Formats: sequence, structure tokens, C-alpha cells
Amino acid sequence: MNIIVSIFEEFNNLGATVMMPIIFTAIGLLVGMKFWQAFKSGILYGIGFSGLWLVLDFFMGSLGEAANSISANLGLNLDVVDAGWMLGSTMAFSSTLLPLAIVGILVVNFVLIMVGFLKTLNIDIWNYWIIITGGVLVYRFTGNYWIGFAAIIISSVVVAKMADIFAEKAWEGEYVPEGITLPHLDTLAMAPVYFLVNKIIDQIPVVKDWDVSTEKIADKLGVVGEPSIMGLILGALLGACAGFNVSDILHLAMVCAATMVLMPKVCSILMEGLGPIAEATQELAERKLKGREIRIGMDAAIGVGNPNVLILGIIIIPIMLVLAVALPGNRMLPFADLSSMTLYILWAVIASKGNMFRALVAGTVGAAIYLLCGTYVAGIYTQTAISVAPDMIPEGSMLVSSISAGNPIYTILIFICRLLGLAV
Repeated sequence: MNIIVSIFEEFNNLGATVMMPIIFTAIGLLVGMKFWQAFKSGILYGIGFSGLWLVLDFFMGSLGEAANSISANLGLNLDVVDAGWMLGSTMAFSSTLLPLAIVGILVVNFVLIMVGFLKTLNIDIWNYWIIITGGVLVYRFTGNYWIGFAAIIISSVVVAKMADIFAEKAWEGEYVPEGITLPHLDTLAMAPVYFLVNKIIDQIPVVKDWDVSTEKIADKLGVVGEPSIMGLILGALLGACAGFNVSDILHLAMVCAATMVLMPKVCSILMEGLGPIAEATQELAERKLKGREIRIGMDAAIGVGNPNVLILGIIIIPIMLVLAVALPGNRMLPFADLSSMTLYILWAVIASKGNMFRALVAGTVGAAIYLLCGTYVAGIYTQTAISVAPDMIPEGSMLVSSISAGNPIYTILIFICRLLGLAV
């Protein structure tokens, strides 16, 4: 097990931008691609993924500053602080569950593909921490190592199955290439909620026919409706809400406008690398596995190149801050993870088929659930954080959680353990 931990730590230290080209080249060779074809696909993916995170970091850093300023201006005073997803990843990487969990997830995933229950091969190893953190919380709550491990395996199967179920919806809108799925637990866990909201809207006369998309806005407003100009306008408005000076407002406006233009371009490079490997994988499955389909599970970040996703990611920040004050039962102050809202509302846009009115309604409901679930797990989350990474708890905070930890899977796991009387 120590060897597994050491290998995983080395992988983690190298980072996805280095390791994924190597992994994709190896996968390409395994599924029958010629070396230079596989190598080119791997390198293109690595270039696209590097570009994706360069743009996202640029974008999220600026959004984070604006969100924090808006929060300060509103004078929010809530006793659970959103300490960010990094705290959750530290819990996973520090846990004794880590080595067995990595092996267990991979083995169970492969076996269930072979028997036909799953189609998604989850190679997004860097984000296994999201699945493992849920098990770490269960382990802490119950005091039972094996219950924690069982929670990890169950969660990994659930998220892979959900990735299969919703895959075609992502393909229809061309958010990811066919053959690619997004088994990213803290974003995908909200997908059923977003689809349910759209089903409810379908039952409301008149409202069900409201259709707003960036394409229709562009048709009516001309150049003003183009994603780059909309990004410029929304960035300026967000900066004004944050109380920025003119220079900082203009800077944020340009960051948002640049992101609208750059993100689709770097994503197209990434997709150019992914496409041939996804096709070769499926061809191999059809030849060797009696036509069984195999899909490649990837990081949800590869789906955020759509302008609708980026626009909603900006709009949802002030909405979530207002919800934090107005929502009965919420005690969590959204903070560190606010800049990542583009990821958390991805499935709201996919479920709404690019209809921004519906996506906004679904995203607002999702934001409320992230807050309430983040509040629900705060107690056990704080206990775990104190024992694992006390230096990562913001000074003066009594309780910590995160928007990432507000995914419904963690809440369901803890609720079931509490219902069964498994608390230590």
C-alpha cells in the first residue's frame, strides 16, 4: 500500500498537465493507434488542458477578488466559512483510506465495465480525492474504517453510472466529444436536480416557452450580444458591485471578455486530442468486447468552454451571496469556492440545453442546495479538518465547509449513517 501511495504522490506532484499526455499516449497505443497518432493526441490534450487551466486560473482569480469584495460589502456574518476545495483534497490525500481507495475504485470500475453495468472508465485520477473525501467524512463520523471504504466504493460507482446516464446530454450540446463523460462528483452530483428543475418548468404554461440563449441575444442585439461584449459588460457590472475603482472594473471587464474568447479556443485544442482516442477506444470495444461501449471519464473542467457556462458562472456569484443571507437554514458563507462556480453550474446549462433563463433558475436552485448541504456537513467536516489540516482553517472560524463539500452525495452519506445510528 505504501508503494501505491508513493506512486500516487509522484503522479500528483507532476500534475495532470504532465501525466495526462503520457497516460493518453499509453491508452492510444493500448487501443491500437499508431505511436505517432497516439503521441500527437496525447500532446494536443496536454496543450489544451494546460491552456484551459491557464485561462481558468486567470478568470477564477479575478472573480474570486470580486466575490470577496461583494461579500465584505454585504457585511455577511455567518458562522460556517467556505474554506475551499483544497481543504477537502488535503483530507483525502492525508487519509489512511487513500491507497486502498485508489485500488478499489479502479478495480471495481474495471470489473463493472467488463460485466456491462458501467460504460465509463474513470481515468480522472486526480479528482478521485472528491470521492475519497466523502468516505473520509463517513470514517470520521462512524469511527469505522470499512464503512468509510464502502462509502468510497459506492460513491465511485454512483458517479460513474450518473456519468453514463447523462453523457448523451453533454454530447448533444457539444460540451464534450462523443465518447467522453464527466464523472466529477461535486459537479455531476447536482445534475439530477438541474434536470428536475427543467422538468418542472416544462409543466408551467407560458414560462415553459421562454427561451433565452446567447445566440438569440446576439441575433437581437448584434455586436452587443456577442459573448466577448457580454463578458465585458458582465465583468464591469460585477466589478461595480464589488465597489472596485475604475481601473479595477476595467481590468475585470477585460478578463471576462478575454475568457469568453480564449476558452473556446483552448477547449477546441483539447477536444482535438481527445477525439481520436475516444474513437479508437470505441472501435476496440466493438471488435474485442462484443460491441460493448467504453467511455473515457474526464475532469468537468473540459466542459466549461461554452459561453453560456462562463456567463452563468459570473451571474451566479452575486446571486449565491444574496442566497447566503436570505436562505432559511443556511449558515455557510460562500468564499473560497465562489470563483469555481463556473464548474458547479456546468450541468445547469447542459440540462437547460443552453436556455439561459432555465439555466439561471436551475443554477439558483443548485446554489441553494450547495449552501444547505455545505451547512449540513459542516460539523463533521470541521472535526476532520482540525485533525488533518488545522493550519488550513481560516483564522477565527468556528466551523468550516465548502461549496464543493455541499454536493448532495456527502449529505446523503452522512444522513444515512445518522439514520442507521452509526455515529461514533
